[in-house]
Amino acid sequence: MKKSISILVFVLVCALFTGLMAGCGQSTTEQTTTQPAATDKTGAEQSSAEKKTFVWATWAITEEALRPTYMAMAETFMEKNSDVHIDTLSYPYAQYNDQLIISAAAKNAPDIAHVKAEWLPALLNLGSLQVLNDVLSKELQEDYFEGVLNGVTVDGNIVAAPWFTNPYALYYNKRLMEKAGVTELPKNWNELMEAARKISALGTDEDGNKIYGYALPNNKTAPGTGYNFFVHMWTHGGEFCDEQGNVTIYSPENIKAFEEARALFKDEISPNGANFKDLRNLFAQGRIGFYYDLEMAQGPFAEASPKGEAFAEDYSAMVIPAMDSPYGYAYITEHHLAIFNTCTELEAVARFADHMSGKVVLQLLYDANMGKMPSRKSVTELEIFKNPDKEITKAFVKALDTARALPLWNEAFMQADEAVVDAIATLSISDEPVDKIVKDLHERVKDLYGQQ
Repeated sequence: MKKSISILVFVLVCALFTGLMAGCGQSTTEQTTTQPAATDKTGAEQSSAEKKTFVWATWAITEEALRPTYMAMAETFMEKNSDVHIDTLSYPYAQYNDQLIISAAAKNAPDIAHVKAEWLPALLNLGSLQVLNDVLSKELQEDYFEGVLNGVTVDGNIVAAPWFTNPYALYYNKRLMEKAGVTELPKNWNELMEAARKISALGTDEDGNKIYGYALPNNKTAPGTGYNFFVHMWTHGGEFCDEQGNVTIYSPENIKAFEEARALFKDEISPNGANFKDLRNLFAQGRIGFYYDLEMAQGPFAEASPKGEAFAEDYSAMVIPAMDSPYGYAYITEHHLAIFNTCTELEAVARFADHMSGKVVLQLLYDANMGKMPSRKSVTELEIFKNPDKEITKAFVKALDTARALPLWNEAFMQADEAVVDAIATLSISDEPVDKIVKDLHERVKDLYGQQ
């Protein structure tokens, strides 16, 4: 598998070089520096040259709806740590992970980077991650939930600082449900599919735009679209792999899930060829009845809706239903802070990692309707987690009861993610037998995982 990652890095570096030449040497990297007024303990101003400076990378600051909140994270840290200056570095989400791999391979990575858990195996395989056992304070390590800390520990080495977790829940448009005569929330998966078809039967809105009862992304312009389909597989009783990591995609249960997906696309219950950003925009325009997403999607909804903040009155969220109950399987995405072994300001970066998973930042996220679940026990003492007062937050908290972790520790997992998207795209536009599509996917992922 190390050979496959090396090939991947070589291809990415070549692609980057080609892109730079095509762009006449102009970089697509957005780099932003944030430096609020800072003073040392005596009250005298401290120049940037005297400060401990490090680079924090996150894709979030390229997105207009997220940028103010994520910049506030750096600002609040620097206000309390006047000896530190943070430079921020970002790429759009679709390019971000590739750029991290390229920079890590070139020993030119940022000091600390916002990463999703499924990206860690490739970075770990490159040997670019700093072991954090002696970097993060013992108090912080003891404050992490045991399961969360175990998730970033490999052979006894802590390879990333846990940040937050994201469960998914099902958004629904109350106005579309009312127009379609759907008077109750679905209590199981079949009721959800029936409600989706009723909403699709509305046809178009007053401007002639197609209305969709349900929405499933199937565009691989952004990573994660493939494993998003695991919800459908799990709901039908299928699995991506077993507990030993053996690929188990080709099964009667998964074939049913893929057949259902084909019907959703062919019958235009779901838009075809959309990514998550497209779906957020369509939902914000009142054109989707049901789809599952993160709690933070509320910000983009308000940005994209003609109604602005008032659109919040038109929708709510619920737990994704199971085949036979109201409480089915969402998946959890875990977000961490990867600290690279080229970092020269480990003490300052460790303080920042503590700040990022602490009460101030989790409150910032909640206040911006980007609620996340904490990775630390002490943060659960916040009232927003003990007694959530928002209906939507309650749905996401409830979703944690049955949500599942992704089987992500094979270093080829993200390549498998692309393979799943390819399979979904194929079934959505072709008449190729679903059985063959699923069998071909099974064999392709086995090959990626070295299980042939």
